[in-house]
Amino acid sequence: MKRAFTSLVASALLISILALPAAAVDLSDPDTLLPVDIVLNQEALEIRKVYDLPPTTDPSTLPRDPFDREGYHYECSDILREVVIGAETQKITQTETVESRSKDLETILGLLPQEKAVTTEDGFEGTLYLNVDSIHTEPSGYGSSTKPVTAKRSYPNLSSADTNHLPKTITEGGRTLQLQDVQWQTDNTYNADDYEIGDRFTAICTYGGSKTVSYVKGYTTTADYTGEGHRTGVTVIRYTVIYTGSPLAPTEPDVDTPAEAEPTTSVNWMLAILPALLALAAGVGGTYYVMKRKEHMSYEETVDDGRAGADSHNVDGHDGHGAGV
Repeated sequence: MKRAFTSLVASALLISILALPAAAVDLSDPDTLLPVDIVLNQEALEIRKVYDLPPTTDPSTLPRDPFDREGYHYECSDILREVVIGAETQKITQTETVESRSKDLETILGLLPQEKAVTTEDGFEGTLYLNVDSIHTEPSGYGSSTKPVTAKRSYPNLSSADTNHLPKTITEGGRTLQLQDVQWQTDNTYNADDYEIGDRFTAICTYGGSKTVSYVKGYTTTADYTGEGHRTGVTVIRYTVIYTGSPLAPTEPDVDTPAEAEPTTSVNWMLAILPALLALAAGVGGTYYVMKRKEHMSYEETVDDGRAGADSHNVDGHDGHGAGV
C-alpha cells in the first residue's frame, strides 16, 4: 500500500515539474527588426548590432533597449549610419499602342520599332525589345454609309403601254424597292381568231432603293516591350547600434527577505499553478484514504472471521467434554 501511495506522489510531482517551464515561457517578441551581424568585443566590453535597412525606413524603429549579458549590463551608447552604394537591376515591361487603317500584320510591324531605349521614373535605364507574341489588334471604331440598290423586272405581252398594269414596288433581298423607270418595247403578233395583226408591249421596269452598310474605321494595336533596366544609387542604409557594458553590482539580500527566497517570477507562476497542485494533492489524498479504508475493512473482516472460528471451536469442545462426563 505504501508503494502505491509513493508512486502516486512521484507522478504528481513529475507532472508539476514538466508544466512549470511552459507556464514561464513568453513567446512574444517585441523586436520586429533583426540584425544582419553582431560583433562582440570582450576587451572593450562592447557589442555592435548591424542593421541594413531600406532608405525609406525610419531609424527610430531600431531596438536600443538595455540588456544584461554574462554578468554585465549593456546600454546603447552610439548609433552609426553608413550609406551603402550599389547597382540594381530590374525587369521592365512597357506597352506600346499604335493606330492603323489595316489589321495586316506586315503593316502593323512597320509601325512598331524592334527595340527602344527607356528611362523609368525611378531612374532605371535600359533597352527594351518587341515581344511579337504580345501583339494584339482590335477595331478602334465603326462607321456606317448608305448605298443605292437597284433591280430590274420585265413584264411582256401587255396590251397597252399603261403603267397602271405595272407593280409600283417589289421586294429584293428583304428590302422594298420603288418603281423608278419604265422602258417600253412593242411587238407585232398574229391574231389567229380574226386574222388581224395587233401590237403587244413589254415593260422593262427599274426599281430602286437604298441600304445602310457598316465598316471599320480603323484598328488599335498593342504590343509589349521587355528588357532589363540598371540603376546605380543608394541601395541600403547601414546602421550600427553600439552597446557599452559595465559590470553588474552584486545585489545584497534584503534583511526582511530570506536569502533563499525565490524570484518574483517564480512566485508568480507558483501562484498560477497552485490551484492545480491543490486539486492534484486532494485527488492523491482521496485515493490514499479510500485505499486505507479498504485495507482497514479487510483487516476487520479477517479478525471477525478468526473470532468466529475460535468461538465455534470452544463450543464444540465444551459439548464433547460434557458428553464424556
